Amino acid sequence: MTTLHQLTATTPGLPCRTTDPELWFSRSSSERTLAVALCRECPIQTACAQYALDHPELRGVWGGTTAADRRQFRTGEPCRLDEQGRLRRLCGSERAYRAHFKYRETPGPDCVDGDCVAAHEEHVTAERRARLDREHEAGGSTVGFWLHRRLGEPLCGGCREAFRVRQEISRRARARRGLQGARGASAAPESAEGVNGAPAGVQAFPLAS
Repeated sequence: MTTLHQLTATTPGLPCRTTDPELWFSRSSSERTLAVALCRECPIQTACAQYALDHPELRGVWGGTTAADRRQFRTGEPCRLDEQGRLRRLCGSERAYRAHFKYRETPGPDCVDGDCVAAHEEHVTAERRARLDREHEAGGSTVGFWLHRRLGEPLCGGCREAFRVRQEISRRARARRGLQGARGASAAPESAEGVNGAPAGVQAFPLAS
C-alpha cells in the first residue's frame, strides 16, 4: 500500500512543495483559505485529507481540509471529497441528507454512492415510532392517533378512545358557541329598540305643531 510520504516524494508539482509551506499552517484565515484553494488542484488531495483524518493530532490544512473541518468527521462516519474538493459524509445517512440542503443540492438526484432520501425516510419513521411509544406509555393520545395514521398501522384502543373524547369535547364546545350565538341574535332587536327610542327613564315630549 502506497503511503502519503511515498506519494509526496514521487508526485511532482505539489502545491505545498512549490509554495511557502508555512501557508498551510498559518493562523490567518485568509491564508488558510488560499491553502485550501491550492489543495483542490493537488493530484493527491484525497490521500492527504484521509491521512489527516486518520491522524487527529495534525494541525493546519491537509488535503484542502482545515482542523475545524476534520473535527466534524471524527465520529467514525465514512466521508468523501466532492467535486469541489469539500469534505463530505457519504450519502445514505440523515446528516448527509441535511448536508445536501447546506450545499443547495437535491437529495436523491445529487446523491453519490448512497440513498439519502431512503435514509431520511427511515429516520423520520424511527422518530415517529419513538414518539408513539411515549404516547402509549401515557395511555394513548390524539397525537398517537395521528401517528398511527402516519405510520399506516391500525389504531390502538388508547389512542382511539383519546381521539373520540377529543372529538366529543370539540362537538360540545361548538354546540355551546352555537347556543350563545342564537341567544345573542334573539336579544339584538330589543337592543336596537332601546337605542332608537327614548333612553330608559326619560319622558318623550311631543313636538310642537
